[in-house]
Amino acid sequence: MKKHMGLSLNLKGIIPPMVTPFTSDTEELDIKAIQAETEYLIQAGVHGLCIGGSTGEGAGLSEKEIYTLCKTVVDQTRGRVQVIGGVIADTTAEAIQKSLAAKEAGVSSLQLTPPHYLWVPTTEGLVQHFRRVGEAVELPILIYNVVPWVDIDVYAMKEIIENVPWVLGVKQSGGDMHKVADMLHLIHDLVPITTGIDDLLYPTFCMGVDGAISCLLAVFPEVTLDLYNKVQAGDHKGAKAIHDRLLPIWRAIQGPDMPYLAKTAIKMLGREVGIARSPIMPPTEEKKNQIRQRLVEAGFLKAVNV
Repeated sequence: MKKHMGLSLNLKGIIPPMVTPFTSDTEELDIKAIQAETEYLIQAGVHGLCIGGSTGEGAGLSEKEIYTLCKTVVDQTRGRVQVIGGVIADTTAEAIQKSLAAKEAGVSSLQLTPPHYLWVPTTEGLVQHFRRVGEAVELPILIYNVVPWVDIDVYAMKEIIENVPWVLGVKQSGGDMHKVADMLHLIHDLVPITTGIDDLLYPTFCMGVDGAISCLLAVFPEVTLDLYNKVQAGDHKGAKAIHDRLLPIWRAIQGPDMPYLAKTAIKMLGREVGIARSPIMPPTEEKKNQIRQRLVEAGFLKAVNV
């Protein structure tokens, strides 16, 4: 696998993309809730943590907030697991400044989307974007391939990997199993590949991705860890049973309001993770009841709680 300056990316296993708790009155970072959720995930046995991604509402975080969020999580982990800092930015300059804030806070690597505001960069533009961020920050970069209209195909990804020393991994999201297959076939010998597709965790594990960074891991760290371990052990009957248990819940929380719906499910499971930031609206009572019912049906809640 590719290394640079003696560094590489370890993407094996379950790396939850943490939700970001905000206070209900001011929508500011809730430091105590961030600390508590970090500790819960570590105690669940996860292999690492990713912060400031889509599940963590990272697109709306300021440079200062990225530093505070990353520093809070890094301090709480005390080196027990790796911490990947997420940056979602529209320009190279913005990506560099936010990535430097994450580095100053102590993260071990970066999860970085391509620039994506209403236009599509060329492959040449993407190469120079990731190169400039890497040279400025000098941390391993995990490309977060999630933006629908800047969906980096496998050939462009290979060109980026071959020409940007600090790009050391790929997170393939976007719900396309075909792209996962292409990435595994053409570039997996170069860099590790992790999946971000919640309803395809089981099949992508079977195909040989190194691990996962997706919303369900943040909601159900123990169960998704069990799913991963069962696939590694060859227990496909047990793994498929977990897949079938989780899929209806994912269908209830996926969509544009996913960060708030994920937080709603987490709260029903007994963890306080605050609200989502405006303009993401809280779920209706009908939606809450749907999520609760799916949790009951899957055995995560007792029917008497409905």
